[in-house]
Amino acid sequence: MFFEPAALSIILSKLKGGKIGNLENVHIEGVFLMIISALTQASLSLAKRFELESLYIFLDDYFLYVIVASYTLLLIAIILNIEKNYMKILFVGVMLNAAVIAANDGNMPVSLTGISGINQESILPEREHDIKHIGVNQQTKLVYLADIILIPRPYPLPQILSIGDLFIMAGVFLFFQKEMESS
Repeated sequence: MFFEPAALSIILSKLKGGKIGNLENVHIEGVFLMIISALTQASLSLAKRFELESLYIFLDDYFLYVIVASYTLLLIAIILNIEKNYMKILFVGVMLNAAVIAANDGNMPVSLTGISGINQESILPEREHDIKHIGVNQQTKLVYLADIILIPRPYPLPQILSIGDLFIMAGVFLFFQKEMESS
C-alpha cells in the first residue's frame, strides 16, 4: 500500500528536480511512537504466525485494546506534526481506518467479493498470521470504510483498499513531494 505512492512520488519529484538527499533532513516529532505502533502490530501477527500460546491468551482478552493503543500512538505522532499538510491527510486516513477497526473488534473487514475479483479467493485463510483482517459479513459495522475498493488486474499489484488507505497513500505521496523538493 505504501510502495506505489512512495515510488511514484519519488520519480515525479526527481523529474521536477527534487533530491533524495533532502530526506536526511526531515524532522518528524515522535517518530518513535510510529515505530512502536508498527512493531506492536507486527508482533501481534508474528505471535499468531509462530503460535506463541501465552500471547494468544493475552490476545483473546485484550486484542482490541492493543490495536486501539497502537493506533493511538500513531495518531499522537501524527498530531505532533499536524502543521505539515501531508500529516493532516495521513490523520484523516488513519482515523477512518481506526474507526472501522475499532467498530469491528479490532479487525479490518475485507470484501470477499473483491478478493475473488483479484483472483485470490483464499487470501484470508492463507494469511492466518494476519490477525487484523476478517471477511465482510452482515454483522460488519461501517462497511463503507472497510477494504472494499477493488484495484484489479491488469494493475500489476491487485489489491483491495479502504477509503482510509487512499488518504494514507495520498499522504505518503505528498510527504515525498514536499520533503524532496524542500530547500
